[in-house]
Amino acid sequence: MYYDLKYVKENRDALAESINNRFLTFNGGEVDKLIELHEKIKKDRSEIDSIRHERNVIGRLKGEDEKKNAHAKELRLRIEELEKNIEKEQIEANALFLKIPNVIGPSVPIAKDESGNLEIRKWGNTADKDFEVKGAEELAAEKGMLDIERAAKVTGSRFAFMKGKLAELALALQLYSIKKLADKGYTAVIPPFLIKEDVYAGIVHMTTFEDALYKVSGREEDAEDTRYLISTTEHPLIGMYMGEVLEESVLPIKLVGESPAFRKEAGAHGRDTKGIFRLHQFDQTEQVAICKPEDSEKIQQEFLANEEEMLQELGIPYRVMLLCSGDMGVRDYKQYDVEAYMPFQKKYREVMSNDNCTDWISRRSDIKYVEKGGEKKYTYTVDATGLAIQRMIKSILENSQNKDGSVTIPEALRKYTGFASL
Repeated sequence: MYYDLKYVKENRDALAESINNRFLTFNGGEVDKLIELHEKIKKDRSEIDSIRHERNVIGRLKGEDEKKNAHAKELRLRIEELEKNIEKEQIEANALFLKIPNVIGPSVPIAKDESGNLEIRKWGNTADKDFEVKGAEELAAEKGMLDIERAAKVTGSRFAFMKGKLAELALALQLYSIKKLADKGYTAVIPPFLIKEDVYAGIVHMTTFEDALYKVSGREEDAEDTRYLISTTEHPLIGMYMGEVLEESVLPIKLVGESPAFRKEAGAHGRDTKGIFRLHQFDQTEQVAICKPEDSEKIQQEFLANEEEMLQELGIPYRVMLLCSGDMGVRDYKQYDVEAYMPFQKKYREVMSNDNCTDWISRRSDIKYVEKGGEKKYTYTVDATGLAIQRMIKSILENSQNKDGSVTIPEALRKYTGFASL
């Protein structure tokens, strides 16, 4: 992990503006602090080089001289002092660099919270049904397919047992989305469920994200690094390329990952605590691309089209939202959310996200590609939800619910479920 001063200098104003326009708890002065700190490191290194040269000159002088030896010792102690200073300064500089968010795309609305998000489009019928829709959790529990109370006994709040056909539906959704994206040429990946701390620090903004992560206790015999359970499938998929220089010919790399995800949801207390919409453990598929800078916006739109295609095939009404500066992730240049309509609540809820992180992650994770001429450049990363399984189950159970309490399985899933209704 290291800071990239050239990037900070070249984007000084945009980075300071991004900090202020995201309404973060720190201010644009962080950028100037980083630049000043780097100049101090350069000055200290220059002094070390000068002192070493002086020591070499002294060392070449013949004979034993008490003053010479005393001066050589002073120089050695000064070098040690400067080296300790540089070590501290580099730690501080790295921390500052990791704290700085991405720049903001020109089409992103500038606003403090979700009230400033921009609706792009809607799809589907949200008209009221001719009967009172039951909440997904109530309906699934009545059918003996969902047990939240026993999950709380075993693990704690915000966990769930899915049973019978509901479990089969969850697996069908995973297979459906993996197959759809694999058929488009994406490589299917099942990643490890743990990430080392230094890898995570290159992928997320730990200052704002660490409270959401589960830190794993226990230590392997040959590994002492702190590890975290993954909070979303894209993180290990991107981390897979950390520290690599890729050939231009292999880009873009497009992946579809599948895994459980684990998230504390710190700060979300009181919101959906008894349902399956906001769990501490959930399943998902995820789209990820490692690409050249000029391809990132096109791929972001491609990922968004995939998200919409799946929701349409599943018959879920939705709307696409362009997130404002204060609501999107600090690593995002541009972010969309896709919100499904929930008939029981009679409102749209976020079920998918879609992020263009430009080179924010690659600079911290050192992911580069080499052009034909030999120049190395940072890749861009784009990620988007495939399907968030529990949120999709909730959407299907409410949108495809019938008056008699049955649920019609979307046709696109039936070859994976083997049944047409719940």
